[in-house]
Amino acid sequence: MSAVEPSRGAHLGALKDRLYRVLLPGSTGIHILAVLVGSISGLLSVLFWHAINLVHTLGDERALAWVQHQLGASWVPGRLWIALFPAVGALLMGFLTLRIARTPSNPGVPTMMLDARIRPGSIPLRYLPMTFVAAALVIGSGGSAGREAPVVAMGGIIGGRLGRWLGLSARRRQILIGCGTGAAIAAAFNAPLAGVFFALELILGDYTAGTMSPVVLASVAGTVVCRALEGVGASHFRVPPYHIGGWLEIVLYVGLGLAAGLVGPLFARTERALHTMFANSSLPPVLRPAIGGLAVGAVALVLPQVMGNGYEHMEVALRGDMVLIVLVALVFGKVLATSITLGSGGWGGDFAPLLFVGAMLGGAYGAGLDYLLPNHGLSSGAYAMVGMGALLTATLRCPVTAILLLFELTGSYQVILPIMTSCAVAIPVSRILLRRGMYHGKLEEMGGPAGEHPETRLLAGVKVATLMRPQAVTLAAAAPYREILRVIATSDQLVFPVVGESGGLLGALTFRELRGHLDAVELADLVVAADVASEDVAVLTLSDSLEHALQLFAAEELEELPVVEDLPGKQFAGILTRRQALAARARLLAEWEIEDR
Repeated sequence: MSAVEPSRGAHLGALKDRLYRVLLPGSTGIHILAVLVGSISGLLSVLFWHAINLVHTLGDERALAWVQHQLGASWVPGRLWIALFPAVGALLMGFLTLRIARTPSNPGVPTMMLDARIRPGSIPLRYLPMTFVAAALVIGSGGSAGREAPVVAMGGIIGGRLGRWLGLSARRRQILIGCGTGAAIAAAFNAPLAGVFFALELILGDYTAGTMSPVVLASVAGTVVCRALEGVGASHFRVPPYHIGGWLEIVLYVGLGLAAGLVGPLFARTERALHTMFANSSLPPVLRPAIGGLAVGAVALVLPQVMGNGYEHMEVALRGDMVLIVLVALVFGKVLATSITLGSGGWGGDFAPLLFVGAMLGGAYGAGLDYLLPNHGLSSGAYAMVGMGALLTATLRCPVTAILLLFELTGSYQVILPIMTSCAVAIPVSRILLRRGMYHGKLEEMGGPAGEHPETRLLAGVKVATLMRPQAVTLAAAAPYREILRVIATSDQLVFPVVGESGGLLGALTFRELRGHLDAVELADLVVAADVASEDVAVLTLSDSLEHALQLFAAEELEELPVVEDLPGKQFAGILTRRQALAARARLLAEWEIEDR
């Protein structure tokens, strides 16, 4: 090692310490960092969009020309190459992520939610360049995925890793992740308000002032950087002006909400089913994305609009220039193509595909109404706009984000009432078929706290194993009545677990069970602990959360609950008291309040 390297490390350490001293006190530091993270996210959003276009251009034109030159101009027609291109991009992505960089997981929105809520800033930094390159290969080559989730992931990684490098508290690292993700959405759509509420509503689930202020600044910074580089009207997704025919037309948007409430769960369940199918297949993981790319190419031979982001085709639907049969076909075609792309392991997101499906669904609904009510001047494009927000809400459960996104994209107050109506109807309908939103469902599968209230997530992050009292007084199953009375008289416990010879929990003894035997002195030599113990006593496991423990205490009249290692074996592990659980809750909330200042 050269003498230069220790000197460089010393300088970096000194810089970090100096930054930490400047940024730690008060709230000024976190706001400065929020602007920095937001600016970087906005820059990444612009660069990523151009990277996707570069891959698309090289693959569509230069690669096709090279293949035709090598194999003969008539051997590979352009349309066939376009259908094969998603497999080529996915194959390159698979080798890059699985064989070269060793980054097997696609860090999408649920991953950022998990990172923010469990261990902020724990995603390795190498995922940032890999996300940039891998997702650009998949989307640019025609894979049916969106660019928003990769940019969200990159922005969140920047925020979390910066906070960890500076040694900031978990709370502040969490806020910086929200700053990066919110700025990414703000820059992607030129919609700062939607970016703010995307971070608050989905990533953080926290609307406190201490969180909102930095996220707002970050979203502003990301939007400003995007506009400075791309122009004031910067948006890679253009929406025509929205007009409503008459205010009584709002009633018709109830039906659109119902349709979105049905299609949203269909999208989530199809994607989950394809993911399970590929995960359980015998195909080598490195080849699965390529097989998925071939399948998407096959779909694209019939419906070429399903490839990539699909923004240009969404704009056609929003103008009302697409016929009903094509709109209906694209609803199901895009659901299938996106599920294949992401389910097979392709990198990218499902935010833009949801907008695509919503636009096609709304357009089909509007075109159908126009056919049934030909003299009312109904525009399928108007319903396509509202359909985007309605499906987003039905699938992800983010109504505020959806409403503000549509408002900012259209710049029209007229869209507010129709989108509010559709979202309000879509949520309860989708809940019948999908208990949690798609992102929250994936978060729950990953073991993260999927509750929508901040306190619920705090409690869900604490395990019973860290709170219980392992040195609990127990009773042997064969303990005689006199021994039971002696143990109870000398202990301050209120619940006494009864265990077998192997340490398994057989039941628990409380004063309620003993009350009927206190005067039965003549049974003192006949009754043992197993005779009077309750076998159906509520128990906790080591992996249960504090949230579950408090729910159990609320449902039971007991002041103490036995804890076992797991339910099948029921090996006794300790006792958790109601007082311990409530004290832990109060401590968590107090720490949250302190870090929020």
